[in-house]
Parts: sequence; C-alpha cells; structure tokens
Amino acid sequence: MVDKLAKKGQVSGLKLVAFQLLLMLIIALVSTVFFSIKSGYSALAGGVTFLLPNLIFVLMAFAHAGARQTKKVLRGFYAGEAIKLFLTVLLFVVFLKYVLLSLTAFYISFSFLVASQWLAPFFFYNNDGIKHVRSR
Repeated sequence: MVDKLAKKGQVSGLKLVAFQLLLMLIIALVSTVFFSIKSGYSALAGGVTFLLPNLIFVLMAFAHAGARQTKKVLRGFYAGEAIKLFLTVLLFVVFLKYVLLSLTAFYISFSFLVASQWLAPFFFYNNDGIKHVRSR
C-alpha cells in the first residue's frame, strides 16, 4: 500500500516511466519503418529490458515517505534496486539467448532509455509554492 505522502513521488516516477514507454514505442516504430520488423521487435525487447525493471523500482522505491518511515523508505530503495538489477540481467539473458534479435536495434533502444534517465530531474522537479529568496 502506498502512503499518501509517497503518492506524489510515485506519480512523478510513473510519469518518467510513461515518457520512457513512449520513447521505446517511437524507437520501435522508427526501427520497423526504416529497417525491418526484426529491428522493430528487437527495439521493443531492448526497451522492455530497461523499462520493466525500472517500473518495478519506481513502485517499490516510492511506496513509503516521511521521517517516521525512514527504514521503510531505505528498504524500498535497496530492494527495488536489487530487483531492478536482477531482472535486467535476467531479461538480457532471456532475450539474447532465446530470441533471434537485431543486436544493434536492441542495444540502441536500451541505451536510449538509459540515457533518458538523465531527464529524470525534470519529472521530479516540484515547486510547492516555496518562495526563493532573491539576493539584492
């Protein structure tokens, strides 16, 4: 269950995941149209390899918030990150071993989604009316 205080952080994280999902679909569409169907589903596989673990991390990391729940917040971050890393490796192994892929499209899609994390501050920026003091 998500705490009310944590809901705001989780919504911001889900906005980032939604942006990454859109980016993944655009990359897959471009790969399909300009290259081949194999490139398209390879780009989807690369995107899923990044996106699914990231979604699980967001849900776990932002399940709790507040000073009284510091241990739960830390536990959520650590568990979320551990599951994210394990699932990423597992998906890499499954896709690379059992699915015939265009490796270029797979890695390009995965790399673009990793780079999209750099945009995360724009999704987590929140100004709740806090006034900034201007220096004179």
